Amino acid sequence: MAMQSNKKVKLLIVGQTPPPYVGQMMMIESLVHANYRNVDVYHTRMNYSQRADQIGKVRLRKVLHLFQVIIDGSYKIFRHRIDVIYYPPGSDRVPLLRDIATLIVLRRFGRKLILVFHASGLCEQVSAWRGIGAWLFRRAFFFPDAAIQKSSLNPPDGEFLKAAAVYTIPNGLADEFQKFQGLKTINSVPVILFVGLMIEEKGVEVLIEAARLLRARGLRFRVEMMGEFVSESYRQEILRRLDDHQLSDWIVFLGRKVANEKWAHFRRADIFCFPSHYRAESFGNVLVEAMMFELPIVATSWRGIPDIVRDGVNGFLAPVRDAAAIAQRLAQLLQDVQLRTSMGQNGRARYLESFTMENYVHQTETVVLEVARKRWAR
Repeated sequence: MAMQSNKKVKLLIVGQTPPPYVGQMMMIESLVHANYRNVDVYHTRMNYSQRADQIGKVRLRKVLHLFQVIIDGSYKIFRHRIDVIYYPPGSDRVPLLRDIATLIVLRRFGRKLILVFHASGLCEQVSAWRGIGAWLFRRAFFFPDAAIQKSSLNPPDGEFLKAAAVYTIPNGLADEFQKFQGLKTINSVPVILFVGLMIEEKGVEVLIEAARLLRARGLRFRVEMMGEFVSESYRQEILRRLDDHQLSDWIVFLGRKVANEKWAHFRRADIFCFPSHYRAESFGNVLVEAMMFELPIVATSWRGIPDIVRDGVNGFLAPVRDAAAIAQRLAQLLQDVQLRTSMGQNGRARYLESFTMENYVHQTETVVLEVARKRWAR
């Protein structure tokens, strides 16, 4: 059937929106509320976790909610005659089991399916699966109509699933800089900002060790760490580590900050540090947020991060788990105000060129339309 020129594609986005306030959920929310020229969006909201410490844990409430998601998604596909389903898989065992149940049902309707890897590494997680689990996984996941990855540097999840087409679309963010432009102050002690889930794999302990090395060199700085701890036990462990290294006056934990309160901390900071080696890291929205606010970045050469941070241009890249290398790059920026300024400006320019919300929505809509038209052209 030929596509009518005035016919809009009906897209069902199945995904969780905040809370908790982590990158994938924030990107789902931005797509749900974006303006499209040729796409009508419907949303089946996942609401499995309300806090960071609930992510990936099995609870009875989550099992019941799984049925709600399947029923709501099925109803909307049938009621609104959905053309394309947008689905972001997890990359750990528990979310993948949930995804298997959801996709096996939703794919029975015969709609086009786009799998979007906001979390990377699915292929690494399931490659060793055998038996009934592997069979169910294939039924649910294999041969989607398209796959979207956040970076070509990430594991080849789309190819692994034999997607008919694989696209690379980096995330994009709405520009918040102008509202806070006048808030910038000259800090007597430079502020190093970290934003992310407080978990070892995000580089929390690497940054703490780097701070210890910087302090031993006699450098003046303050580290602000923003985000929710993955558990209370891990928070207590980190606080004990700060006491052991006498860093309690050098590192502060801000907790979760959102909206204007969050942006104010970005604007007042001098350097952004993100030493992640998180297995499911696919992009790192916080890096784009830092670039938006003209912050030079020290990060790791991990997953899609080098697609955002150009080493020596808008920041520095270091090997994963290498606190000494992170400390060395931070020291370089702490001691050179002009370098901080130039790298921050380069980052802002790169954000405007490649990572705006307008670019992100346009690229996503283009893929959705292309996938839908392939169905109608049969």
